[in-house]
Amino acid sequence: MATVADVAKAAAVSVSTAARVLSGQGYASEETRRAVLEAARELGYVPNQIARSLRTRRSRMIGLLIGDVENAFYSTIAKNVESVLKDAGYHVVLCNSNDDPEIEREYLALLDGMRIDGLIVTPTLRNKTALRRLLQKEIAIVQVDRKVDGLSADAILVDNEAGAHAAVQHLIAAGHTNIGILPGDLDVPTAKLRLTGYERALKEAGIPIREALVKAGSFHRDHAIEDATELIRAHPTPTAIFAANNILAEASLMVLAELDLKVPRDVSLAAFDDVQWMGMVSPPVTTVRQPVADLARGAAELMLRRLREDGEQPPSTIVFRTELLERGSVAQARKAKAASTR
Repeated sequence: MATVADVAKAAAVSVSTAARVLSGQGYASEETRRAVLEAARELGYVPNQIARSLRTRRSRMIGLLIGDVENAFYSTIAKNVESVLKDAGYHVVLCNSNDDPEIEREYLALLDGMRIDGLIVTPTLRNKTALRRLLQKEIAIVQVDRKVDGLSADAILVDNEAGAHAAVQHLIAAGHTNIGILPGDLDVPTAKLRLTGYERALKEAGIPIREALVKAGSFHRDHAIEDATELIRAHPTPTAIFAANNILAEASLMVLAELDLKVPRDVSLAAFDDVQWMGMVSPPVTTVRQPVADLARGAAELMLRRLREDGEQPPSTIVFRTELLERGSVAQARKAKAASTR
């Protein structure tokens, strides 16, 4: 493996000059810089990031720990975080917790050992101690999409409760009273807040909250179909469903199709998350849009600001608004045939 000394010899410069060019720090003439970089390319020189981080106390690496890489929401988060940080000269280490606290804990330990400068995370609620330990080591943390109560770290969120409330209000305005919800995993903060928005909308309308119409379970595809099946077969029969993320909406459509039930003729559907397919199906799905790219880029920019300030400012929480997109998947209840023909 080529060393800095090898590059210096090939470029006919001193080791210190080669080191300055390769690190991007200190002065070197344009001619010298070109000669060193050309020699590095020819020799296949790869910088020793571990040695550099020990010397500078900065690894130029940011951990990105997300809940479900299969979900389009998180892939959009990852793409935009990586774009901003790459432009700023940082490398992103992507980890997928699968919303499992044990897997999350393992990755937190791994990223700590890699001497990351910062962590952008969509956290579960079970690893506050591990996250605090990173903060104590002066590793900057930005939470995105979710926030752990009592953790003194920045957060970039959307108003999940208000978004869910608006979607359910829309179903109520269409005359629905038997409204089912697939909130996902209630150990996840976003699921709790979206369920709270659903319940608030029903209470404000004087509609009782029926336990049979609340089917909590998982945000993941492998369990979502089971949850959707149970909800659609519930009693009383739902004439409308609010799916609290795009995976749950997808599962609802699949189960309704298997039961030969049409949206919105038989069952109306509203969802949270505006992913691309929702505008492409027929009818397109009424959904709550959250500014995912803005969330991600905001989290990355906040991380860069934290690294520049070295934690001088107190943590902040930024909350983005959502937008209800009214499309063709919601019909008036008087036109909706109860899903009892299955």
